[in-house]
Amino acid sequence: MAIDPWVDVTMTDGSPGRLGLAGLLAEAHRIEALAVGMPPAECGLLRILYALGLRAAGLEEMTGGDRYALLEAGRFDPELVAGYFSQYEGRFGLFDPARPWMQEPRLPGQMDTVLESGRRKGERVRKSSGVGKLAWGRASATSSAWFGPFHDGNPVPVPAAEAALHLVAWLWYGQGGPQGPDRTTKTQKKRHASVAPLRGLVSYHPTGRTLFETIVLGIPEVEEPPEVDADLAPWEADVLPDPDGTLPEAAGPVSLLTARAQHALLLVPDDERSSASDLYVSWAWPDTLPAVRDPYVMWRESEKGTPYPQRAQVGRSLFRDLDGLLLHANPGAVARRPLIMDAIHDVPATVLTHVGVTAYGFEQSREKGGGEVGWYRSATPPVLVALREEEAANTARIAVVRERAELAGSRLVWALDSVWKETAVPAGGKVPPSPWGKAAEAGYWPRAEAAFWEILGGGEWDSAPEAFGRIALDVYDRLTREAADADDPRTVRAAVVHRRKVLSALRTGSVKTDQGKGNAA
Repeated sequence: MAIDPWVDVTMTDGSPGRLGLAGLLAEAHRIEALAVGMPPAECGLLRILYALGLRAAGLEEMTGGDRYALLEAGRFDPELVAGYFSQYEGRFGLFDPARPWMQEPRLPGQMDTVLESGRRKGERVRKSSGVGKLAWGRASATSSAWFGPFHDGNPVPVPAAEAALHLVAWLWYGQGGPQGPDRTTKTQKKRHASVAPLRGLVSYHPTGRTLFETIVLGIPEVEEPPEVDADLAPWEADVLPDPDGTLPEAAGPVSLLTARAQHALLLVPDDERSSASDLYVSWAWPDTLPAVRDPYVMWRESEKGTPYPQRAQVGRSLFRDLDGLLLHANPGAVARRPLIMDAIHDVPATVLTHVGVTAYGFEQSREKGGGEVGWYRSATPPVLVALREEEAANTARIAVVRERAELAGSRLVWALDSVWKETAVPAGGKVPPSPWGKAAEAGYWPRAEAAFWEILGGGEWDSAPEAFGRIALDVYDRLTREAADADDPRTVRAAVVHRRKVLSALRTGSVKTDQGKGNAA
């Protein structure tokens, strides 16, 4: 994992590359971005790179001055990078028999069964889960395959590079509930695991011009100095974690970024040790680890005032969360921006001018045993310069433009639902659910997002009401026209009456702030 190439990247000259972890850090200033192609794995890998970047910089924690100095240097010191991986040589082997990277080598001894009777008495029976459970998208047990004709009767090995990515995704997004056979330790015998820390959530990350900038900007700051001897990544600890001991807390940035897994996994190599042919998976800790605030997650507030993390939603446009990411205190809003945005607001403008946001989402059930809907990766143009105090006026305008888009979108759905309620044939005295809401959102939001970035790029703030209103009206007319083709007079009449609800979104209104005009973010 340290030297062997397994992570695909795009270099700054546009050429493709593949590197190990040491190469990713040593060449980070020459790499434009990761090109993993699997958003959950890329998100987890970024968190590992933040921790490695902190270590490669020779730091135990990140301060504003440290971040400034690193960005000025423009690259990681290759000697420090080499020294770090030399110090932990032997801890990055994916199939190492003693300390496999990010895995639990004791699982076979804690899960396999020795037969106590019958003709096969004394025989050791493997209680693994099958390689299908490792690979996201493959079928496992009774689940359906996403991307190929894989099933438990056709356990095609997973190449090592691909297996490592699936392993990372599992550690951050794995499902809770029963994982297979019991895992038996000194004091525990159970098969249920808690949900992985990022399961079902969306994670927001600053993205620079190079992987080096992305790593340095993404390293979180912590309120308290780290406990140096306790703030360790799994590969840095001299002993394996004790599942029967006290639940560990995040002792600093490195353990926060790398040691929060709720699952224990072990990849079983094939005979050539080039692929994973089987998998053990179980609980890592008997209970959920103590709560900690993730630096890359946006928190919202329920109607009762209870905070909760932003859930991932396939198809949700990233610009709808943009002002929540930028504004430290958004008046009237119920969002609290990710802590990483607080940490980088005073980064030099020469760098921040070129920094955008990448969102990694995996829409999943957070209930134990719940399933997956889909994952996504979404990125913005360079907008994070709006974090700076002198950009407050433009940040406020961004919030208003987003509100105009939401207003037009909500009135579109409201109008279509109203038409449906008047024209749908009752079933058992109840009107069936409207099929138009999702169709309206699918037609509206992609076009609204394109208009949003056009408005920001040109600084035409006052065009927002008309721009979004016209898009909503066009979608409304198209959907109602299709419905009216049946020549049902009720549908035609209802479509005309409720069209005024969408028209109201066209009313012009200024999005200027009290601070006067400003440039686009």
